[in-house]
Amino acid sequence: MSKSQYQIQYHKLLDDLTKKIETEQWDIGSKLPTINDLATEHNVATSTIREVYRSLESKGYISIQQGRGTFVSYDRSMQFTNVSRSTFIRLIQLSEFRVMIEPTFAALAAREAYQDEIDLLVESATRMKKMAQNNQPTFEEDLNFHRLIVKATHNEYSLKVYEELQEELKLMRAHIKKRGMIEKAVHYHELIAQSIANRDTERAKMYMESHIKNNSDLAMYELSEVDF
Repeated sequence: MSKSQYQIQYHKLLDDLTKKIETEQWDIGSKLPTINDLATEHNVATSTIREVYRSLESKGYISIQQGRGTFVSYDRSMQFTNVSRSTFIRLIQLSEFRVMIEPTFAALAAREAYQDEIDLLVESATRMKKMAQNNQPTFEEDLNFHRLIVKATHNEYSLKVYEELQEELKLMRAHIKKRGMIEKAVHYHELIAQSIANRDTERAKMYMESHIKNNSDLAMYELSEVDF
């Protein structure tokens, strides 16, 4: 199977399972099919199902319990009151760190990116906008956009730092789901991509800083409302 075929299968299955969970076709606490059963049902490799389950787990949609199975953990009514203080502090510190580094990454990308890398960034921003308009999950595309920017810096240390943050970034996206946030992210992605395409280092840096600070402000706001 080619890489593109794998990606099509992966994203289709991820979208299908996400919709089943969000529309409560699978209730919270219900046990999901095994990896083998789901692979047989959808005629895909077990590795594809495993990656889909990992993605859903990282977003807080499911809980994989060794020896017991996989269970739905997503609850649309869940508020931040069941998230620990330590988790919120981590989210805030991560946002602050991103404000320190990611605007610089965007500026470097505007200066160093090859044309094919710029094309991929613009395509990612456009793709995420369409996904948001169709109420599709944008989590993976959001991560992809920021990863593309870091790659476009052509700095191996930037890549190393960003890759080490992946689990923390997944944690942030799993907990911060305030209404309107996706729309704001889509807007900023378009502005950042266009700035990089125009080789405008100052605007790329400015828009990225505004984008990350918006996330940081949201985390601070939510933290202030939680009764620990």
